Amino acid sequence: MSEIASKKTTNTITRHTNWFATLRTLYFRELRVYFSTPFGWVILACTMALLGFCLQAVIQVMSKATGEGVMFYMLNNINFWFFFIFIFPLITMRSFAEEERQGTLEGLLTAPVTTTQIILGKYLASYTFYLILWVPLLLYPWMSHLANKYTEWRYGIIAEGEITYLLADWIGPYAILALCGAFFIATGLLCSAMTRSQIIAGILSTSFMISFYFLGRVTELWGEFPAAPIFHYISCTEHVSSFSRGLLDTRPLVFYLSMAVLTLALVKRVVDYRRWTR
Repeated sequence: MSEIASKKTTNTITRHTNWFATLRTLYFRELRVYFSTPFGWVILACTMALLGFCLQAVIQVMSKATGEGVMFYMLNNINFWFFFIFIFPLITMRSFAEEERQGTLEGLLTAPVTTTQIILGKYLASYTFYLILWVPLLLYPWMSHLANKYTEWRYGIIAEGEITYLLADWIGPYAILALCGAFFIATGLLCSAMTRSQIIAGILSTSFMISFYFLGRVTELWGEFPAAPIFHYISCTEHVSSFSRGLLDTRPLVFYLSMAVLTLALVKRVVDYRRWTR
């Protein structure tokens, strides 16, 4: 009996190892797409350029205001939200729709892999690429330090209006960006799985992002009313504002992660339907 139990345990471990090995293969396959084509590099370059534009506007604001950090002014700037809304459709609209257009989705769905592995591979790759977009922000404190040192060395004084960057002040902003991305990337995958056209997928995802953004501002337009706490709870603008001030809260953590899991479950149902109707 002990030999049988040991054999079953070994088979279970082998099966789980093979499952994660397949998931890892799909993950790197999807992540490679972003960096092996100009598409991913264009998104990265545009994001860095727009973040630099926001930083320039923020520095001008901070020269006249005090009390908040750089990330607070940057993440609460209308310019930031303008391109933040369009990041997710650009990242995810190709996930399923592009493979459908190229004819590779049918081969993937008929391959000996599970739907969960396909979805998690695409989701983790898209989410990893999304997180990579924000890595250049970590260069700003370093560049600011070099600029201040150069000014002090070249002119013997510290430039007027010097901005000090503290990495500790960036933990909250990075946390909320990661949480928002977990849900919005899943939503983009759902839109991509629902259609064969990446243009339609992008339009659907953009429409959702804009609607979700304005739902968080309902109380600003209509004031407080009985259902106002619901809109405060789902308001991504309020979450970003709080976290960028250093006020960490577990409620957005529960909200975004639970919504991401729920959305991925819907993606699985959609992909399963397409898989079994072929």
